[in-house]
Amino acid sequence: MCPTVATGSDLDRTKEVDPWGSCTDNRLYRPKPVAGKPEQQFDTPFLLKPSFCALSMLFTDWNRSGTPGLRIANDREYYKGGQEQLWHVDPGRPPAPYTLAEGWKPLKIWGMGIASTDIGGFPAYFLTSMADNKLQTLNAPPTGATKPDYKDVAFAKGVTAQHPYTGGDVRPSTAWHAQFEDVNNDGLADLFVAKGNVDTMPDFAAKDPDNLLLQGADGKFIEVGDKAGIATNGQSRGAMLADFNLDGLLDLVVVNRNADAQLWRNTTPKAGHWLGVKLNEDGANRDAIGASIEVKAGTLAMRREITIGGGHASGQLGFWHFGLGDATTAEVTVTWPDGTKGDAQQVAGDGFYVVAPGKTPEAWVPGKAGK
Repeated sequence: MCPTVATGSDLDRTKEVDPWGSCTDNRLYRPKPVAGKPEQQFDTPFLLKPSFCALSMLFTDWNRSGTPGLRIANDREYYKGGQEQLWHVDPGRPPAPYTLAEGWKPLKIWGMGIASTDIGGFPAYFLTSMADNKLQTLNAPPTGATKPDYKDVAFAKGVTAQHPYTGGDVRPSTAWHAQFEDVNNDGLADLFVAKGNVDTMPDFAAKDPDNLLLQGADGKFIEVGDKAGIATNGQSRGAMLADFNLDGLLDLVVVNRNADAQLWRNTTPKAGHWLGVKLNEDGANRDAIGASIEVKAGTLAMRREITIGGGHASGQLGFWHFGLGDATTAEVTVTWPDGTKGDAQQVAGDGFYVVAPGKTPEAWVPGKAGK
């Protein structure tokens, strides 16, 4: 079965006009069943009009309804009359943008990348920009979320990251890829932000180190990029936090413009316990994109949506990482893309597991045959 896919476009470079206002239409592709062909095909795409020079897209179940929407980060450098967007993409219905009447508040930034983590029981979104990064949380009543009504808590949480924090350049920062991950395994999602001047824009910092912001127990973040040794001044763009040497600590790779990529090994001392989970289901969607994983360990309760979009010029698949803090065991529950919720299953910490529908989690050991 083909997945539902969205593609974003920036400028229409075939138009020999002022680039402002020449954004190319984004598209949404849905599967088209074909008799006798189980692999299916894509149907004629929907044009996501209006389109405003997209730089990142993320399918996300913003209100935990079981039906994802589509968030799009748009670059206001080039659009006229545009804004950030959240689209209805309900199955069987044409896509449509959420409107002011539905609770969506217009937001205009230099939208670059989108990173998501759970805050207050719902997905929150870190939106990268030029000196105007946002962390949006949902204004949800106790009875649940019915409107996409968001507030910016970047300042309150300590993640504005609008200026270089070391190196002496006081001009505004330019942020690109962002990613929430637990880099010290304490059970709290930390935040990495790739930074770098577009090229030689004089009003923005030329020496613009990447951010690594650690979350504390109070929900606020503290900058540690310089202490971690990643405060270089390249023109960073894409990045990825992943466990490259399979030791239970997330490492970092950064792709730079006009320079080589950089790879850092995580050597955090006295880090907490951890868990790696990979989903595996039959059919074309073998990685179960669109599922969610819930992990409980001691007093910790974590949830993540399984997606490959969002971060600017970046994406990844494989084992999904959870820090467990002091806990040595964890309870794992998967809600599969079709909405089926699996049983809560107990696993030992400090290991990798492959989880399939209706089956006991299978331990995976590096270097041994298996999935």
